[in-house]
Amino acid sequence: MLPNKSLATLGNTAFFALLVSIMVPPNMPYQVFMFAITTLVLGLALGWALACAGMAAALAARDQTLLKETLQRTAQSAAGLANPDALFQNAIFNGDFLDTRSTVVFGVFLGFGCFVFALVRAYAPKLTIMSVFGTIAIDIFCSFGPLFPFSQYTLLNSLLTAVACYIAIALVFITLLFPESLNHSYLCSAVELLDKFKGILAMQEEVLSADPHDVGPGTPLANKTNMARVTMIQQLQQLMGQKQFLNLEFSWGRWNGDDVKEMLEPMQVVATRLGALNGFARVMSHSLAVADHQTEDTSSVSDAGTTGTAVDDTILLRQFRERNLAAESEFRVRLVDVLPSVREATADLRAAGVAVLASLKDLIVTVNTNRYKRGHALQDARLAELDKALITLRGALEEFKITKRLIILEPYQAVLQQAESGALNKFPLRGLYISYVFAANLIAVSNGIISLAEEVNETAMKRQHARLWAPKGLRAIGKLLRSRRGAGEDAVGEDPQPEDVVESEEKREYKLDPDSRPPKNVLQRFANTLHAVYKWGKTPEALFTVRYVVVTIALWIPSVVKSSAHFAYAQRSVWALIMAQTTMNIYASDQVYNYAMRLGGTFVGAVLGMLCWYIGAGHGNGNPYGLATIVAAFLLPLAFLRNFAPPQYLVGILMVGATFVLVVGYSWIDGNLPHLFQNVGIGWSVAWRRWVLVMIGSAASFILMMLPPKSGRKAVRLRNASVLSGISYLYSHLTSLWLSADGPFDRPAEGKDSDVPHKWPADLRAKFLTLANQLQDLRMRTAMSKWEGSIRGAWPVDDYNKLLEAESDMLSSLVLLGGALANLDPDLRKATLPYTHVLNPHFISDVVSMFFLISQSLRTGEPLHQAQYKNLSDRLHYHGGYAVIGSTADALARKTRLRQSLTSYEYMFYATAVVAVLQMAHALNDARTIVADLCGEVPLAGFERWREEYDRTHALA
Repeated sequence: MLPNKSLATLGNTAFFALLVSIMVPPNMPYQVFMFAITTLVLGLALGWALACAGMAAALAARDQTLLKETLQRTAQSAAGLANPDALFQNAIFNGDFLDTRSTVVFGVFLGFGCFVFALVRAYAPKLTIMSVFGTIAIDIFCSFGPLFPFSQYTLLNSLLTAVACYIAIALVFITLLFPESLNHSYLCSAVELLDKFKGILAMQEEVLSADPHDVGPGTPLANKTNMARVTMIQQLQQLMGQKQFLNLEFSWGRWNGDDVKEMLEPMQVVATRLGALNGFARVMSHSLAVADHQTEDTSSVSDAGTTGTAVDDTILLRQFRERNLAAESEFRVRLVDVLPSVREATADLRAAGVAVLASLKDLIVTVNTNRYKRGHALQDARLAELDKALITLRGALEEFKITKRLIILEPYQAVLQQAESGALNKFPLRGLYISYVFAANLIAVSNGIISLAEEVNETAMKRQHARLWAPKGLRAIGKLLRSRRGAGEDAVGEDPQPEDVVESEEKREYKLDPDSRPPKNVLQRFANTLHAVYKWGKTPEALFTVRYVVVTIALWIPSVVKSSAHFAYAQRSVWALIMAQTTMNIYASDQVYNYAMRLGGTFVGAVLGMLCWYIGAGHGNGNPYGLATIVAAFLLPLAFLRNFAPPQYLVGILMVGATFVLVVGYSWIDGNLPHLFQNVGIGWSVAWRRWVLVMIGSAASFILMMLPPKSGRKAVRLRNASVLSGISYLYSHLTSLWLSADGPFDRPAEGKDSDVPHKWPADLRAKFLTLANQLQDLRMRTAMSKWEGSIRGAWPVDDYNKLLEAESDMLSSLVLLGGALANLDPDLRKATLPYTHVLNPHFISDVVSMFFLISQSLRTGEPLHQAQYKNLSDRLHYHGGYAVIGSTADALARKTRLRQSLTSYEYMFYATAVVAVLQMAHALNDARTIVADLCGEVPLAGFERWREEYDRTHALA
């Protein structure tokens, strides 16, 4: 842009090359960059094609008689002038050749093109770059095209030339100077994930050494474990998002794309199981695990008032806890007493797991960093270390199964002895069950690490020599583009999920239309299609698309009206149009956040641009050497921020860079490119115009946002309802596996109740990951919704955050349940089915009913009722033994079998499954309390007092 020859070639939009480098920097692997830049070029080409079609149709619709008269009049005015071309150019940009019919055709094509790009932005956020640049292309073409009386299909030549120059320069740098294949980048990310695996597994020593009271919510250790889990999931999602590109490149190395992708599934398994193991700190801090309940237990229901949602303080539960706590204190088997035994029993197994992960990391680093070295001596050494670590881990796992796990039972010897003599009626086994949770999870994690190590070991043994790998699997790109989830859309304020979150398989399969049966003839199908279109028209995505088109046409009109055409061109009003489109978002909260980021970024960018220009050029037009030096100095921190800024601030950083480029670029072009028509100016003149245009575009999009506003807070409420529904279906699915006649993972596909065999673990893991992604999106949506302000009253964001935590706890508990069921012995499961209280059909009905009640309350906004049960733990104890009392002989036989099973290896997984359901039920109680606070609760006068009296009358004997 600085040399005169290249500036003359690039034209009046030469700055676009630098602008694109800010928007799509070449800081990524070659294949990913090619994908990003291809979507950009595709957007420009599509916008250009639609605009050219519009110009061809507009020229055909133009009034030829009026055109001839205008041309003759202009020619007569130019007769005898020294520079008739200047007069003719002035007539064009004054709007002398505007034609109503031609302009209307341009407007139709502009509206259609923006409608298409708005749909792309709403439904395919990964193509946001294509949508933005396609919109820019059609905006510029359709704003200037109607001014010309003849075909000008090359209006975008300058812009396209600048973009092509940037692409060529970027490809040279990314190919020759800083090459990186996606294969290399992916293995680096895999190494980082293994580091996070190691950190979480090693952190369990700190967790087991802590007091249960010191790992509660908000404590440093709890925050540390939560952050470790979040970063692990984010790293895993990054790997999952890039895997489609692995086979789309030429790469040199030992492993091809398929080899690398084969690691992903066992890494997903390890991540899922480590997430459950990492949740042990939450189990420890749970009110069921902490032994100090005196403060809670001494408060009565009546003290809480008649309108509060009381949980965890019924007479039945208070008596049960008091007796259990007394027994734990008597035998010294509180959780704090048994944790040292758990730490001692699992120390060798945890250390062996960390060692295998370290060896895995070293092996992958060796494979990734020695791509061009001959021989494989170093890889063989790393393989030998991995084999040695694997042998140690297998030995530690076997030793734990046979002997080390019995250390956990040592504090319970007195309990078991008295149980054998019949002197003990109730067993204080809470601490043992929770200890078994950690042990069972650690076994599952160890098995997952072994499977991952075996997979990597097999691949490394198979691939001893480096070679060139060719691309394959191009169809994977289409699947990637159709997916919604990604990091790029979050950075530009896009919503990765629609308001109607994807329904679960069960809901789609069994949901019926209560107003009509399925259509059976052509007329009914046509009417049903119209109904579907009508329903779509009321969605936030449809409203966003309509607003997008309306604001585009509204800000485009001044450019094609004769009285304002010259002013609009001289002041570059097209940038106001582009700003209005880019600040438009589906939800009001996103849009307000966009305003804050974009306006702040524009202001900072304008100041930096003026500072850079006046330092480099002073009061003149500048020289290429001075300007190149000062621009390089300013670009260094801008490039650093663009590459490493947190995603939530990336919109502002992009606006800082874009405004900086526009101020400096326009100033240089207007001062050094001759024969420009209607210069914008230099320095301050460019900066204030840019600021005013940004404000105009923002004001226009704000007006459209308010007609009517689409609240992101309602979306938060509805998505919470959908997540709760999804969790309830997952609970139903796992309970069905637990109750199935045969093994939980080989259920026969016969009969109505078992049409489809359960595919474990792939299908179930996909359900877990889908819900985890929805919860992560919901966290961002909740944080973003705070930007809507408190016009009608304060938004209870704290309650929604608590609800998210409860939902996360429920999902973690179900992950724990799924892992336990995967290892549960079928014979033990069948033998314990009649006596497992969490599988009592009435308790299952209560759980599903509570899921339905709170989900429907969130979905409709209707209040809950005070008389509805609030404590599933109370219902569990009632259904489990206090509603119906069996015979004494059955009870004695059951206790005998329990004592015999407690010391068995398989019982650990049974205990883990039971604790998982209890933890989920407690989180569901909390969710019910939160939803009652959010949506309200209908009181029933005297109900709480009567319930307390009734419970006291029927208290335990």
